[in-house]
Parts: sequence; C-alpha cells; structure tokens
Amino acid sequence: QSEGNVLITKLRKQSVDNKEKNDNTVRVKTLLNDQGASFGPFNSQVVILNTDGKTFTLLQNPQAMRLKKAGYIEDRKFVIQPSQEVIDEALESQGDLGGAIKGFFGGGKEE
Repeated sequence: QSEGNVLITKLRKQSVDNKEKNDNTVRVKTLLNDQGASFGPFNSQVVILNTDGKTFTLLQNPQAMRLKKAGYIEDRKFVIQPSQEVIDEALESQGDLGGAIKGFFGGGKEE
C-alpha cells in the first residue's frame, strides 16, 4: 500500500512538471508564430528567443544577421546566449563591412 502511495505522489508531481513544461512550449511557439503580425517582413526589427526558453530579445535586422553569422542564432533562437557587449557590438559594427571588403581586395591594414 505504501508503494502505491509513493507511486501516485510521484506521478502527480510528474504531471505538474509536464504541464508547466508543455504550457511554456505552447506559449513560446505561439509567440514565435504570431510575431509576423507585429513584426512583418519589412519591419526593421526581429524577436529572438533567449536560451532560457522563456524570454525574448528584440534586435535590429542587421544586428540579428551578424549574430546569426557568428553562430549565436539558429531558427529565431539563440543557441548561445551572447553577452550584452556582444549584442551591442553587433549593432555598432555596421561600418565594418566596408573594411572587410577593402581587406579582401588588399586595401585593408598593412602588415
């Protein structure tokens, strides 16, 4: 009888844990799928899910693309949560593209 009570208690706890996890999964998927209503294809900003799976970061499109190229973002989600400094650098590095092109064609920094 005691084993049955322990099993029932364990299953009830597991049900509560699963409900919280499932509720969060549904909330995140709903928010990601509905972001097109708030952030259309011509909007200058994009919402990225943080690695905690619960909160989001609002980024400028070029900033998000730089972070994606650096390996921080996949499928509108951070796979590695960048520091605020890295996020700020991705926004401010808009002028670096010209320098990168000059470097590629031999007009960059001298060695």
